[in-house]
Amino acid sequence: MLKLAYVGGLGMMAGPAATHLTEDGPARVLRVQDRGTRGGTRDQYRTAWQNHGAELVATLDELVGQGDLDGVVVCAGKNGDDVQIISELTRRLKKVSTERPFILHLSTVSPDFAEVAFQYCDDQQVDYINYPLTGGPLGAQLGGADPKGMLILASGNETIYQRLLPLLKRLGHPKFFGSSPSAGAVTKLIGHHMVFNGLNGIATAAAIHADCFNEGQLGGDAQTDYLSFLNGGAGGTRQWDIGLSKGIVQDCWDQGFSIHHAVIDAVYAARLAVSAGLPRMSIQGMTNIAFAFAYLLKKFPGETLGTHAIVREMIRQQSAALDRFMSDHGAFGADAEQVIADCVATLPGQIQASALITISLADFEPDPS
Repeated sequence: MLKLAYVGGLGMMAGPAATHLTEDGPARVLRVQDRGTRGGTRDQYRTAWQNHGAELVATLDELVGQGDLDGVVVCAGKNGDDVQIISELTRRLKKVSTERPFILHLSTVSPDFAEVAFQYCDDQQVDYINYPLTGGPLGAQLGGADPKGMLILASGNETIYQRLLPLLKRLGHPKFFGSSPSAGAVTKLIGHHMVFNGLNGIATAAAIHADCFNEGQLGGDAQTDYLSFLNGGAGGTRQWDIGLSKGIVQDCWDQGFSIHHAVIDAVYAARLAVSAGLPRMSIQGMTNIAFAFAYLLKKFPGETLGTHAIVREMIRQQSAALDRFMSDHGAFGADAEQVIADCVATLPGQIQASALITISLADFEPDPS
């Protein structure tokens, strides 16, 4: 049975593992980092991990222990959030481990992060694998026993994948995408091109319906029936079912895929499209959605909004202000890489730091101060 520790185990994506991993295995979580933040589902997951038998600890030093772990699972943030976590865990694991340990990184990071992290960890005799998750909190709660459970996008060392497969099947539905350390990250961003272009499409449809049929307003039974009917046809997108319907039907705009995370994923996805040599029409769709998210962050500072909230800025009364923001900040410039850089520059400093667009081995080194 695998002996593990969790960083980010009180979050909505990793927390449900406490209930999916039972006494019969295939893994026993010995320790979970608890930084003390209260509220939300964190208290629920604290109890679940304690029922599992895990100890809640405050520091990474306590988490790693004295060599009793096979590996550490990390599901925390983006490039800038996780770089020092991976770095410190790697050094501590190397120091205390007698066998070669692993770091199972479940966060959505950029492909170059996965490549550099793999190199850094390998140099320290620690195995690094990045298996991004997709399917949202509901998918994480459903786990591998339900066909609608989250997907686990695996790549890298196939021997480690086979070793972890019983664990992964408890948590969700894993699929292996080859030996490249970054193939899982690339696959996650390919999915974001599907998701965010679908989001743009359904939001555009709702904005046009509001103007033509709904007296310029969002919401109401007529709009719900219209979009539900149309989405059931060949041109439908799941962005209606899991996103926009929350706003149109329930007037709920603060749940779903948070724009604080989504804007970084959109930037990563745009950079992937550039590196893949795609035409501007493919890249522009992703930079447009990133700018729309950036505008929401500026207009509603301190608020938590789901990605579907962009539709409120697309109807006739609001669209001119969104257009001005995008034009003023270079959204339609001639050079795609500069457009991405200009978009990042509009983001709050904390989110820019989380994104950490350019990553190198030096970012994993400890701060000499």
